[in-house]
Order: sequence, then C-alpha cells, then structure tokens
Amino acid sequence: MAVWAQVGVGTSSPAASSILDVTATDKGFLPPRMTAAQRTAISSPATGLIVYQTDGTSGLYIYSGSAWIPQASWYTNAGSPTSSFTLVTPAGLTSGANANYGIGANALNALTSGDYNVALGYDAAKSVSTGADNTAVGYSALSATTGSGNTAFGSSAGAGNVSGTNNTFLGQYSDASPNNLTNATAIGYGATVTASNTIQLGNGSVTNVNTSGTITTTGSVGIGTTSPNSAAALEIVSTTKGLLLPRLTTIQRNSIAQPPAGLVIYNTTTNTVQGYGGSSAEWLNTNATNAGSVAIYNNSPVWQTFTATSSENITSVEAYVQMINSGQSTSVIAKIYSGNYNPNATPTQTPIATSSSTSVTASSYSWKSFSFSSPASLTNGSLYSVVLFNSGSDVDVAQATNNPYSGGSRFGDGFTEDLLLKIHAIGQWTNF
Repeated sequence: MAVWAQVGVGTSSPAASSILDVTATDKGFLPPRMTAAQRTAISSPATGLIVYQTDGTSGLYIYSGSAWIPQASWYTNAGSPTSSFTLVTPAGLTSGANANYGIGANALNALTSGDYNVALGYDAAKSVSTGADNTAVGYSALSATTGSGNTAFGSSAGAGNVSGTNNTFLGQYSDASPNNLTNATAIGYGATVTASNTIQLGNGSVTNVNTSGTITTTGSVGIGTTSPNSAAALEIVSTTKGLLLPRLTTIQRNSIAQPPAGLVIYNTTTNTVQGYGGSSAEWLNTNATNAGSVAIYNNSPVWQTFTATSSENITSVEAYVQMINSGQSTSVIAKIYSGNYNPNATPTQTPIATSSSTSVTASSYSWKSFSFSSPASLTNGSLYSVVLFNSGSDVDVAQATNNPYSGGSRFGDGFTEDLLLKIHAIGQWTNF
C-alpha cells in the first residue's frame, strides 16, 4: 500500500517540497548509530544514505554511490579541474600531536606526532610527520618537507626543501637547493637560496635593488648612501669607518681551493693587500706619480730590479715613454733577467723572456706595451730585472717614487725613483 503525502514531525504543516519535515526547538535529529564494521556490512547502500559511526574516526558518513565519505570530506568538488575544501584528520596522527592545523586536500596528511604545524593549501606540508613548527601557505608549499621550523608562503614555495630546518621561503617558486639547508632565506618569485645561513633576494632576472628607500635601475647597492654610483655594483660611503678585508696568513691564503680571479684578502704574514689574478692577465703594480725621466740612449739600456711577491708568469710589460726629439722614431724591446742585470757581465747574461719590438714615435709621454711570446716564469721571493733596450734615437722613460712593487732600485744606482712600469702576470696572488 503506498501513501503519497508530506510527513511532519513536530509540525502540522510540513514544507511542500519535503517528504519529511522534522521541526523542533529542543531536540535534534538522531540518525542510525553503528560501528564501522556495521556500516560496511550494509548491503547495497543507497546513494545519499547517512549514518553516524561510533568507533574509529567517528562522525557522520554519507554514501556517495561508490564509497562511504566521512563528514570531514563532504566539502569536495569533484569537477574538472578538482578543487578541494577539506579539513581531514591524518590517518596516522597520534594523541601526542599538539596544536596542528591543516586545510586543503593532502595538507599535513602524513602527520603523526609533530607539533605546532600549520598547512593551508593543496599538498601543503603533506610530508611532515614528526616535524614541528612548520608553516606552509599555498599550493604544494613545503610539500616535500620532513624537517622543522620552516616557513613558506606562495605556490610551490619551499617545494624542494626536504630535511632542511629553520628556512624561510617567500614568493611563488621560492626554494632551496640543495634540499637540506639550515637558516636559509629565499625572497621573491623563483628565488633559490643555495647555502645555509644566507639570503637570496630575487631570481637571476632581478636588476632593480631597493637600497635605503632608493630604487636604482643598475643593480647598484649602497652602504652609507641612498644614491650609489651607477658605475659601481657596490659603493661604500663613510668618513669614520673603513673596509675591513678578510685577514689570512700566507698558509691560510694558499689553502683556498680554486680562488676566483679578483679575490682580495689582507695577508697578515706580509702585511699587504693581495688579489688573485686567476687565468687572465692582471696588473701587478700601478704607478701614478711621475718624478722625472731617464734616457735610453742608443744601445745603452736602462733597467729596474724587483722582487717577485709570488710565483707568477709575466706576460707583458708597459713603460711610460716619450721621444726626446720630436719627429724621430725608434724601436724598443724589453727583456726579463734573473737577478741583478749587469751589462758588463762575462759571459753575457741570458734573458728568461724577450719581448717583441715596439715602435716609439710620439714626442709626448704614452704607455707602450712589450709582450712576451713565452712568459717569464718567476719564483716568489726571487730578484729579477726588467731591461729596456733602444736601437735608434734616444727615448725618455718616466720615473716614479714609492713604487709599491719595485722591490729594488733603478739600474743599481741606489736612487729612490723607479722606472714607471706596469707588469702583467697570469694566475697568482699579487701585492697591490
């Protein structure tokens, strides 16, 4: 017998659209209560069937037509693409885990005993089990993390961090590589920090740096100034402080593995500022003060002694020269000798390097370069001489005082002036 009507419980006028209208202000609706075993034993449950499970993960369960869905997972849109709005208790969570909060499909779903973790977003901190104090906000943020104390904001922020601890990632795809860093910070889209205890600001495409409220478009950074020079990558301005370089002994300096060209230190053994030349030619000394000149007469050489401050290969020498008589020309060559040069030595001394011939025609001073096809190999601490020979009209070579690299005297006469020279060398530590 079938009866078609609305049924009202606690009301004499059930809603027209309802089959059953239960109305009360002091009582609730009590669905069937059963254990998980009893629930799963229901034969051919109807889609939409609701029961309350009393054991295991207790709560309301609804049958979707293919599976029983706990109440915590009711708020899932199974459309394409799938979006999830869930707050699910991880299956392995222990009673000892404290103050954890996860929202989003798979958020914190591996958690067992970790404390004080917060995860908001799909796959956010999904691998954290025993880790603590992690905060992940964004799709896949800290998705591989098992460590503690990490903070990530942004889609896939910190997704590559695994066992690292106390790291901070701010921005989409901000990350760490390798995956086990400590106290590292990456800020900005795609910023990747590569070492512990360091900060990476922006990715490789960033060219604008905000310094003390001033934005520069050259990548310049200023310390003590809000407007660093556009030609400087770093400008330091101070009238009360200096720049303190790393201080190393010679032994410590030599233990640096594969120093790059341009590396600068202060050598406490020799009390000198030193730079590394790498594999390219670098200045060993620079001279700024002219103090007169000395003439190279026809077939009468002049020379300058110096002591090598490291084992190096001289590739070229420059001299600051001029013709004595305007309108004339001559050819000059440079040679490098071991020890003090003696033009009257018997037998004649043999140079360790000889340059190509360089023409000098101008009447005013200019730098002339003398290149050695076979570089002169020097030994640290040994004495050498740079000798200039002239085959024609007389030439003046400028002199300088306080030459920092001379290490000797001009052609052995005891004068304080040195020939105004620049020396190029390859790949060694050099005094400035």
